[in-house]
Amino acid sequence: MAVFKATKVKEGLDKLEADEDGSRPHITYRVYDDSGVFLGETYISHSAKDIDDNLLSLMARQLKITLPLWKGIIGCTKGRLEYISMAKR
Repeated sequence: MAVFKATKVKEGLDKLEADEDGSRPHITYRVYDDSGVFLGETYISHSAKDIDDNLLSLMARQLKITLPLWKGIIGCTKGRLEYISMAKR
């Protein structure tokens, strides 16, 4: 079971150029393609420290990608182009 620090997951979302909205109980991240088409959104708690496979799987589903791709984005082996390619399918 993989566990990532919330800061590392946020770096992955930054790599996707996600728009951040922290005005709710959780921080909302929305991802759009280069032409402004909405692709997906996910959430992280303001107090999050570690994020395990269960939450990573839910986040991947919300972002409309597979868990291995999401882990690759967080681990810096995959990027925005791979995300957009899979999310648009």
